Amino acid sequence: MKTIAYLSLITALCVSGTRAAAADNHDLEDLPWETAYINLGYYIANLDSSFRVGGDNLGVGIDINVEEFLGLESTNTAFRIDAGYRFGKRRRHRMDFSWFGFDRDAVNTLDQTIELPPELGGGTIDAGATVGSIFNFDIVSVKYRYSYVLDDRIDLNLGGGLYVMPIKFGVRELNKEGIAEDITAPLPVVTIGFDLAVTPEWHFMQGLDMMYLKLGNFEGRITSTRLGLEYRGWDNVAVGAGIDGILVKIDAEDETDYPGIDFIGSVKFSYFGLQTYIKFYY
Repeated sequence: MKTIAYLSLITALCVSGTRAAAADNHDLEDLPWETAYINLGYYIANLDSSFRVGGDNLGVGIDINVEEFLGLESTNTAFRIDAGYRFGKRRRHRMDFSWFGFDRDAVNTLDQTIELPPELGGGTIDAGATVGSIFNFDIVSVKYRYSYVLDDRIDLNLGGGLYVMPIKFGVRELNKEGIAEDITAPLPVVTIGFDLAVTPEWHFMQGLDMMYLKLGNFEGRITSTRLGLEYRGWDNVAVGAGIDGILVKIDAEDETDYPGIDFIGSVKFSYFGLQTYIKFYY
């Protein structure tokens, strides 16, 4: 999916470049793009998550795939909200907001021993023990975008934003102490989007957000892609469906001053899913 999104967006840049000069000749009343919107949707996704507590350099640490090792569900559903607002004389400026989250927990019997790192007091959780585990995360994104091309068919936009991701994960033997981490990982992104009004009723949307950031002992990366199709057959109401995916990896190999990161280790998660929604707009 990531390759498709890259190629599609590159094609969009090439095609729409020839339209930029004429874009401002259109009356705003003739453009099919809304001033403001809110999407209320249902999201189902396949997840792959893992974490490690303890540094690689210590030679001891917990490196666990939570679906395979701890029995957390790999498919989950969520309520999702997306909203946005265009502003400026030509409505080329826009702000977008999105929120959804996945909460998962499980009780499972270990089939191999977990060795605890020294910074967590050492020791083990032995094979055969019954453990409880959790891996919850929310994704809140706020983005500013500028429509480089905005006419009666195309909205090509570039911008930047911030993903804020409260993440809670851990594992413990029942009735005993275990491992629990609660972090909030803010990651900046650059974003590019390409929306196409195929007809006045049918709109096709795609976008890409990405960033790699390394500051001292902190390293973070994020890639998010999305494709969607929307039907606007009624005044101020539309329905839509889309697929999107994300890959997030956060590493802190030692103490770091990066905001929201106060553990040593790594956390990685990805998902790929389908969203359906109803849109209210004007």
